[in-house]
Amino acid sequence: MTSPAQDIIPALEAVYVAMRDGVRLAVDVWRRADQAGDPRPTMLLTTRYWRSFALAEDDLRLQGIFALASYFTRQGYVVVNVDSRGSGASFGVRRTEWSEEEVADMGDVMEWIVGQPWSDGRVVTHGFSYGGNTAFLAAACGHPALKVIAPQFADFDIYRHNLFPGGIANGWLHDNWGRLTAAMDRGDVAAMSRLLPGIDGDSFRRLVRGPRPVDDDADGALARQAIAGHAANFNMASADLNFDCLDDAGRQNTGAFPDALFDSHRLSIYSHQSAIERSNVPIIYWAGWFDAGTADGALNLFASFSNPMRVIIGPWSHGRRFLQDPFVPDGRPSAIDLDENFEDVRQAVESCLAGEGITERRLDYFTLGENRWKSTTQWPLPQSTPTRFYLADSHQLSLVQPQQDDGSDSYVMDEAATTGSENRWHTQIGCMPVSHEDRRQADARLLTYDSTPLDRDTEITGHPVVHLYLTSNRADVALFAYLEMIMPDGDVRLLTEGCLRAGHCKLLENDAGYRKFGPAHSFRRQDITPLAPGDMALLSFAMLPISIRIPRGFRIRLAIAGADRDTFKPMPDADGAAIATGRSSRFASYLDLPVIP
Repeated sequence: MTSPAQDIIPALEAVYVAMRDGVRLAVDVWRRADQAGDPRPTMLLTTRYWRSFALAEDDLRLQGIFALASYFTRQGYVVVNVDSRGSGASFGVRRTEWSEEEVADMGDVMEWIVGQPWSDGRVVTHGFSYGGNTAFLAAACGHPALKVIAPQFADFDIYRHNLFPGGIANGWLHDNWGRLTAAMDRGDVAAMSRLLPGIDGDSFRRLVRGPRPVDDDADGALARQAIAGHAANFNMASADLNFDCLDDAGRQNTGAFPDALFDSHRLSIYSHQSAIERSNVPIIYWAGWFDAGTADGALNLFASFSNPMRVIIGPWSHGRRFLQDPFVPDGRPSAIDLDENFEDVRQAVESCLAGEGITERRLDYFTLGENRWKSTTQWPLPQSTPTRFYLADSHQLSLVQPQQDDGSDSYVMDEAATTGSENRWHTQIGCMPVSHEDRRQADARLLTYDSTPLDRDTEITGHPVVHLYLTSNRADVALFAYLEMIMPDGDVRLLTEGCLRAGHCKLLENDAGYRKFGPAHSFRRQDITPLAPGDMALLSFAMLPISIRIPRGFRIRLAIAGADRDTFKPMPDADGAAIATGRSSRFASYLDLPVIP
């Protein structure tokens, strides 16, 4: 049964707010009608995905942000949602994503907020995915009204965690995100209905007319004018993805900015570290173990930024819409009530607004299998003990180093290998769930190594690291490594993964009959070193982090592939590419697992 307060639909006011250069941004203000004359803190969100829709049936409950706006206005907040410059009903042009102009706009919007009668002068930024980035970048403005930022599932390092993990092009994300945002920029509802996963396309086309005009734009003329101006936008759909290195720049091939750059270093959160640290704004950040590389980004943030912070990594896919559990019998995740997330955000934010602040830099993380939350102030965990599993004969993982003089396993890269279309990368668009279905059939295309049944429950918390001695018949190959568990009934569940384009390895040593590369990879052009076909090389790379307790009697599997067809672009010379992994006393490939005693 709902309380009277829950039945109250917040009022929505939509206005244009002029920025310092005169560009007008469309701004929605959600607040309770009975809050008039009672200034409240403001929750600020900024999006390039349309702050609200123009609907055939103008029912506020059908707006995508309604659940959040309803919850937080009930809790006494004013919710302000902004169409970023060059998107939705806002005017202006997008030179690139998260441009300097867009970051500066957030400072202008905060200045406008504190001048409103409903504002008490305190601002909190919030949002997930793209909006998580803007919540972070608002701190770079240094505005004194900003008291705490509460981003979720953001892109800490766009190159390493999203577009080029391991230096391999994530073609699926590039193409689909580019097409979707291009459709939004031109107001193409029909195209959006085909590109948004998990929606009823017919209902979407029937209900949605475009981005919602502001209140003074009754006939939508201003919104149409703004959309027409977006034709000059930079867009990922027309940007070149064939830049290999972090210090290369993806260039737009067409449009008003033929030389516009998608600089993945400059646009990442970590490149704004100095400005964010100067603000000293408390950070409360959520990420998921099964959401692209957001958990890795959260750990990078925790290890490198000096702001007071609380970092939370949970068993979630993108947006905290699904509870992910690789142990469930059917491999299917369960949906999470949105209010559960909102309540966590509210409690964390209000402790800061109440003056309690964040007294320590703390990481809260969820251990799967044990199903328990834990906290630490140090990462990596000081009690972590690397446990080494060697690649052994008969496709086994062994705790004992090989003793034989010779030994290797040949593998011809299978271009049809895939983790499917319900993986940690595809959840990034539409917040779709990640499947944990049995991978026995998929692994038949891979090179696999299995341990014997574990003799005790084993907790793995941290980054597994793969060290492969290998020869290749190509100067450059893609390597994908998957950490999996084999259940007693034979089901195989994917836990985490890592990948590396072999050419992205800096040569460290060239003696003892092999070349040693890595394990740190800069992904910069100066460090590219082609393999010498037929020569032995040692390649090391980390998998994405995980925290899981694997029960006694389960087995561990390391699976190696040369492609992930439904997500990553194939290598230019992939046809017929082959490797041989070493498993001799001299060339003993191994997997290091961060085991917690």
